[in-house]
Amino acid sequence: MTTTVQRSRGAGRRWVLAALVLLTAACTAPPNQTPGPRADDDRLARLAMDRGDYTAAADLYRRALERVPENASLHYGLAVAASHLDLRAEAVREFEWVVQRGEAGAGDVEAARSWLVKAGALQSTRQVPPDDEGARASLASATIEGRVVSNPGADSAPMKRQLLFLVEQPGRGRHYRLRTDEDGQFRFADVAPGIYELSDRVSGSPMWRLRVDVQPGQIVFLDLGADNSTKVRDDFPDRH
Repeated sequence: MTTTVQRSRGAGRRWVLAALVLLTAACTAPPNQTPGPRADDDRLARLAMDRGDYTAAADLYRRALERVPENASLHYGLAVAASHLDLRAEAVREFEWVVQRGEAGAGDVEAARSWLVKAGALQSTRQVPPDDEGARASLASATIEGRVVSNPGADSAPMKRQLLFLVEQPGRGRHYRLRTDEDGQFRFADVAPGIYELSDRVSGSPMWRLRVDVQPGQIVFLDLGADNSTKVRDDFPDRH
């Protein structure tokens, strides 16, 4: 009888000890952690950028930055997306963050600084020797960039590998030529100041024929589409 009681008491003590161990573990367990950054946000944002969906990319970058506010690559991605959406204030703010807090000399930092200088949001610190004509001409040159789309509005699609010509007027000899990229984007860099004709053909009937006045150091944003085609606007009608 005594042995049976002792066994019962021993089992009871073991049960109580096990309960205490479980209770202690529950009390000392780490609290629920705040969800970390979703790697998919960054990846999906870059995929959206690649296909030209800058609205989706910007939203994904903003969401990722809520979780990782000190990530320079996310700030840079948001800045680029905002610049394509003509959200100048946001683009300036994000590019400035990259310049101020990014790693000195990094490609993103230098690209952000260049954008800010061209947009007139940051003064260039480059010093030009008084006798360096080439350097002065480089600083005075301008940029013309934009996107070529097939239709206006939500149904617009990028025109890939579209050939474009930029010819100085009236026939002064300077001319530039390029093709749009896979997103329909184009960028004429180092353009000398002057008056130019922007067209997709040098002879025949072009889809666009626009006059572009280029000022020293200016960055000109100009998208090409149905709303400024020759059916609607022709800045050089005498060329027929």
